[in-house]
Amino acid sequence: MRELTCDEIEQVSGGFGLLGVGLGIVTGVGSTYFGGGNVGQVLGAGILGGVAGFFGGIATSSYVPTFARVFFGASSAEVGIMGNHVGNSS
Repeated sequence: MRELTCDEIEQVSGGFGLLGVGLGIVTGVGSTYFGGGNVGQVLGAGILGGVAGFFGGIATSSYVPTFARVFFGASSAEVGIMGNHVGNSS
């Protein structure tokens, strides 16, 4: 058994996903702002979208097929948009 190199760890984790963070924040903030959300809702949706984008960092990895990048990128955007409903009463 050997220790993994930094490159091997990055391949498995998908990197840091800074593009995913940006995508999640933009979609979360945009959808909530244009949906008439208040400042707290906009901030919450941006944070939720950014966190989802960060942990979906495989979306920006060059080691995965295009389908996986599209799927995880869409997932980051979707969570950001769903953040629009955080704090809304039903």
